[in-house]
Amino acid sequence: MKGLKMKKIAYLASAVLAGLGFSTAAKADVAASGSFGATIIEGSATTTEFMTGGGVSFAMSTTTAGGMTVSASGGITLDSNDGSNTKGVSGLDSVSFGVDGFSLKMGEMALSGAGAGEVGFVASAHVDEGGYTNTGIATGVAQTEGYGFVASTTVGGASVSLSYMADYANAHVNSASTSAGDTGTGISVTLPVGAMSLNLGYANITGTTAETSSGGSVSMALGGGTAKVGYASTDETTDSTATSVAYSGSLDADTTYALGYTTGEQGANSSQQLEAKITRSLGGGVSVFADFQNHGGAGTPGTNMALGTSVAF
Repeated sequence: MKGLKMKKIAYLASAVLAGLGFSTAAKADVAASGSFGATIIEGSATTTEFMTGGGVSFAMSTTTAGGMTVSASGGITLDSNDGSNTKGVSGLDSVSFGVDGFSLKMGEMALSGAGAGEVGFVASAHVDEGGYTNTGIATGVAQTEGYGFVASTTVGGASVSLSYMADYANAHVNSASTSAGDTGTGISVTLPVGAMSLNLGYANITGTTAETSSGGSVSMALGGGTAKVGYASTDETTDSTATSVAYSGSLDADTTYALGYTTGEQGANSSQQLEAKITRSLGGGVSVFADFQNHGGAGTPGTNMALGTSVAF
């Protein structure tokens, strides 16, 4: 009886995998991983906010006889960074093809060059839930995700990413039409300049919303850590600029930290934002962290804080 039950289980597993499109004869790799987070947040929105969330991720890849790698991913998630009651499926909306240092991604994508020059935002998204906010610090074009194509490669010592977004109104879907009119283009270039690394980016969206952003940043090793300086400008309904600096490093083998400062202007509004983050690894994929975010100038000035833990399974 025990042997018969084991055979039934094996037959059932084979049937399920076959139904999902998997075959034991295929030379493919499917890897699973998990993550979870728990955070306590302090700010103006509530006296104390508690947040938990996590997910299971699946990475799938295979290589053709000609050496081209095809990869995709998906997962089951509940957001651990933002307030949400929705458990859902993530990924499964894009596929990547790679060969000889060149890759092409098709489907759900992020616009290349968007956010270039913004280096001061070093804290996690948890502190954004605290309630204190600023008015006057721009974050580039309004739409940065949608359905499209991203081509990435290296030219000499430079890394280049070019993207075309066929429809930013349809994010997280499996199809788009160029007739929608809500399109975007972007480019990002990172190259070494002596002991420094230079990143330049440009992004443009047209259609329902028409905006253009450009920016750049320089990073270099300094005092045992990494220092960055960035500048970003956005041409939108009310034009905006932002200047930022950041510094990150390690206190020891298990403890890392980051400091960031951003000042920005948008029309008559001017704001400053200071962020700090420290993370301590406890081993076994478990780490604890503390985030700090202070807003000054226009908006709702004040300090948001978050304490939490993250686990990688």
